[in-house]
Parts: sequence; C-alpha cells; structure tokens
Amino acid sequence: MSERRLWVVPFCPVVFNLQGADLSQLIAPPYDTVSERECADLLARHPCNIVRLILPPDLDRDKADRYDAAARLWRQWLADGTLLELDEPSQFVYTQRFRWRGEEREHWLLLTTIPLTPYEQGLVRPHEHTMPKPKSDRLALLRAMGAELSQVHGLISDDTGEWQTLLRSAATGTPWLCAQLNGVTHCVWRITDTAFTAEVNRLLQGQQVVIADGHHRYETALAFRDELPETRADPDHPANFVGIVLADHQRNATVLPTHRLLRFRHPEQVERVLRELMRRFRTVKVEWDGSDEGAEQLLAATAAHAFLVVAQGRVWQLIVYGFESGVAQALSQLPPLLRKVDTAVLHHAVLPLALAGAGVTPESVALDYTHDAATAMAFAQRDGGLAVLLRSVPPSLVWEVASAGHRMPPKTTYFVPKAPSGLVMRRLTR
Repeated sequence: MSERRLWVVPFCPVVFNLQGADLSQLIAPPYDTVSERECADLLARHPCNIVRLILPPDLDRDKADRYDAAARLWRQWLADGTLLELDEPSQFVYTQRFRWRGEEREHWLLLTTIPLTPYEQGLVRPHEHTMPKPKSDRLALLRAMGAELSQVHGLISDDTGEWQTLLRSAATGTPWLCAQLNGVTHCVWRITDTAFTAEVNRLLQGQQVVIADGHHRYETALAFRDELPETRADPDHPANFVGIVLADHQRNATVLPTHRLLRFRHPEQVERVLRELMRRFRTVKVEWDGSDEGAEQLLAATAAHAFLVVAQGRVWQLIVYGFESGVAQALSQLPPLLRKVDTAVLHHAVLPLALAGAGVTPESVALDYTHDAATAMAFAQRDGGLAVLLRSVPPSLVWEVASAGHRMPPKTTYFVPKAPSGLVMRRLTR
C-alpha cells in the first residue's frame, strides 16, 4: 500500500437482484443531495429503494445507534436475495446521458476502486474544503453497515483522448445495467478482462486523481480504514480501497455554480450591506429573468470577477477587478491560483469588506446554498434575504487549483450528474 502510484483494482460488486424489477425504482441520488420531499418520494417509489439504507426513514440524530436498523436491513437484503454479491472481480464502464442547456450530453466514466491514500501523498487531491458534521454522520453509517453504497467522483487528465477511446471500445453490446434517475440515463457495462485492467493502469501511470465530488465520503473512508486493525495486516482488505468513478476533466465534466443565500436578522441590514457593496465596487443595475441561462449570460459579460446581487426584487451586476480599496490587500493573502476563483474572492474580500463596512458581524448572517437561480431569486424576495449568484468554475481551473495543492472554499462546485447510490455497491466487512 506504500507504493506511490495510482492504480485500479477490480472488485466483487453487490447489486440489486432485479427479477423483473426496474432498477430506476431502486436507486437514489447521493445522500447529501436528497431533500426531505425527495426522500419521501423515493421511499414511496419502492419498498427496497436504497434511500432506506442511506437515509433511514426512522432516523433519530440523537441516538448513537441510529443506523443499526439500516445495517440490519442491508444484511437482510443480502440474505433473502434482494441484493446479490457476485464472486468475480470486475470493473465497469459507465455512461451518463442527459440533456444540458438544450443539448444532449454524454459522460464516459470508469467505475472501479483505487487504494486509499492520504492527501499528503499527492495521488488523490481535494479541490475544496469540507465540513466536519457530514463526515461524522457518514462514519456512523459506515461503522454500522460495513458497506459502500455509492462512489466518490474523481477527475483525471486525458490530453490524448486515449482514456475515452479505451472506455468506448470496451462498452460493447447491451449494457449490463441501465436505469433512469432525475432525467439522467445511467448505463453500466461489466468488464472482467484482465487485459482491460492492465491498459487502464498503463494510462494511469504518472496520474493523480482530483476529487470532483465526494470529499466527505473519501475522508470518511480513510477514517474507517484506520479504525480497522485488519487493514494493516491485510493490504488487500476491501476497506483499504475506495469506490470511485473516474472521468477526464477535459471532455467528461460538467459543473454548476453554487449560489450563496445570506439571511440577515433585520431587513435594514440588507440595505446597509448593499450600500457598502455599491460604495466599494462597480455595480450596475440590470434586468434578469430569474433563469439559470439569463444569469450565465449576465455573468459572462466580463472577464473580471462578476456576481449577481439580488435583494427585494432588485438585481445588480457586481464586478471586482482586484484593485479596489481593501481588495488587493485581502487577496494578497491568497495563493495566486485561488485569486482566480470567484468564491475565494467573494469570501476573502467582497463579503468581509461589505459586512465590516455595514457594521454587520459574520456570525449574525445565516449562510445557505442553492444551485438553482430561481430558488435564489425567490429567497431574495424575503425580508432579510440577499442572494449572490456566481458563475460555474471551469473543470480546468478545478484541476489546476487542486494539482497545485490548494483548496477552494466549501460549496464552490457542483459536478453533475451525480453517480447514484445503489447502482453498484461493495461490501467492506463480513
């Protein structure tokens, strides 16, 4: 496990035993993207929907054993044949087909496992900071269940196109699994050929993985691995590896922005912050139809850092060039690469300066997030609500920042589509 290179390892998958059932009714989005309403819909969709394991319906966050029922259900499904564990190690070519901005798009990925390595080794790199609460929650589930129900999403580089060519050439015939979820068609081809694995590992020589989605899951897997004494004695123990879907950042990555929703205790604080933003930065009042496409067009109009600020039915385009009063000093504390990232500029310069000038303490402002421009617009209509809409971060910049060893602020990116929970699973302990 100490060898400093990246390689993939086939694994024995656990999958739903369909027997005429529709896999589309059994899978679910990753746990951290499922709203309460969607969770209820998934629970009603099928009695064996995977959401019963990742977000048990009787969850009581005050109980230390809150995931024991999910673990018992997992073992029951394995025992009664609802789930099947196949005995031949495999890898999986995986496609996501979806409609994006009026056009059909297709991502090609490899679903596999890689050795778990600390970030310090440089083989797996994070691109944004994480939060402690989700990790403690997922670790509790992992301890109880000893199973991996979804994968981390990782990026590699494919300048030559060889990676995509290899995946396409291996995906022959009818897909082994196929399902639809939230407008995305997920297709999986099972590959057991050792020559395919050898070619994958050849292409991964000298590579690194940048985590696109699933930082919390990766860090939780590391913590779980370190808790198990048997992983130190057995380098091939399943918990020494992590499930991952690998895609190249050049052709097979789509990123949404994550907009900021700021709730102030008093509506008059919003007005004070708006005045500070207008005093310190270039602001232009604009017309916006509330759509994602309209926001993108307004924000793409300048090469500088640009934001849409929305409050009480009014919309401004705010532009930051980097040399305004106080901004240059604030940004000088950041590595040059992070100065290219809009969220870093927002949280290290724009918001601190505006809040301080308005006499508003950061602790008194509640911060939330959304990927939907219409939701941001609706939020900004409420008293005490102010929305800041951002541009999406190009995958190439995500790669560049992470490769240099830096991290963006939490909730900077939102890679889509997500690999669903329950598509292909893996047992970690017996």
